[in-house]
Amino acid sequence: MTRTGRRAVRAGGLVAVLALACLGCGGGPTASDGREPSGRAGDAGTRTGAKKVPCREALRFADQERLPAGAEDATCAVHHGIDTLYDIRFRIAGTGLDGWLAATHPDLELRTHCVQEDADRCGNLTLDPYAEGGAVAVELTVRDEDDGRVLVHYRPFDT
Repeated sequence: MTRTGRRAVRAGGLVAVLALACLGCGGGPTASDGREPSGRAGDAGTRTGAKKVPCREALRFADQERLPAGAEDATCAVHHGIDTLYDIRFRIAGTGLDGWLAATHPDLELRTHCVQEDADRCGNLTLDPYAEGGAVAVELTVRDEDDGRVLVHYRPFDT
C-alpha cells in the first residue's frame, strides 16, 4: 500500500471485516457492550481481557492528541492478543462528535445498519498512512442517548 498522506476509506477491506469479527470473540461481554446497570459508559478496564490505561496512551495509538472538546465520562482500555485494540469510550454532544470527526477522520462515513445491536451509527476507516502510534484502522460506534448526547466507542487497532 502506498503512503500518500491521505486517509482512505476501505470499509469493505479485510481489516474492517476482521475487526468486526474479532470484537465479538470471547465468552465475556463484547467490546460494544458498555452499558452498566447505572447507565454509565462503564469501566473499560473491568471487561474480560482488557487492561485499563490512561486515555492519553490510547489516543496516541491513533495519533490523536486529546479527546474531543466536551467529552465526558471517558474510560480507556487496551486488549492485547494477536492484535492490539484500544477501546476509548466517552459521552459528548452529537454536534461535538460531528465536528471532531470532520477534523480528525473526514473520510469516516457513519452508517445506520450496524453489526452491534446497541449502535445507532457505526463506521470503519483504514488509515492511510497508518498511524505513527501503531493503529492501522479505527472502528467507531455511536449510541444516541435521551439527553441529546451520544455514547461513543472509538476503537483504534492494528493487525
